[in-house]
Amino acid sequence: MIDVSELEAFARKCEAMQADLKPYAGKTLEEIGEEFLDIVQAQIQGAHNVDKGTLLGSFTKGGAGNIFRLDMGALTLTIGTDVYYAKWVNKGHGQQPGRFIPGVWEGSHFRYIPGAKTGMVLKASAVRGSHFFDKSVEVLERMFPEMTQSAFEQFFSRYFS
Repeated sequence: MIDVSELEAFARKCEAMQADLKPYAGKTLEEIGEEFLDIVQAQIQGAHNVDKGTLLGSFTKGGAGNIFRLDMGALTLTIGTDVYYAKWVNKGHGQQPGRFIPGVWEGSHFRYIPGAKTGMVLKASAVRGSHFFDKSVEVLERMFPEMTQSAFEQFFSRYFS
């Protein structure tokens, strides 16, 4: 007689693992999304963007109005902001010299305040982008393989250690 109990136990572990895999992958993607938000915020802070408080606090996962989207193959992580000027800060933009922008100066940073009586008059015809989002994607792409390998090693060790 052949003892197949170990094979049956292995099959049960495989079935349990299969049922847990999709929820675990979703949880892992959520954790990577949280890490990516931290990366984006660090890039915004490092770029010394004007009015970074509003932009910095505006990034979310899965927001309906998000203007940035990160696709990682079969996985899609929607991370972004509904702050309309974020794309201009990221990519840069042209501006009209002589145009008045309402707001206040706080040290060396200008804070845009719609309708303010104070402000500044634009001099330059172009503003270079800080590429904070593009740089964040590069950082995540470097970190992603190690992050997922570690997460799935933990997952598989639950069933086969």
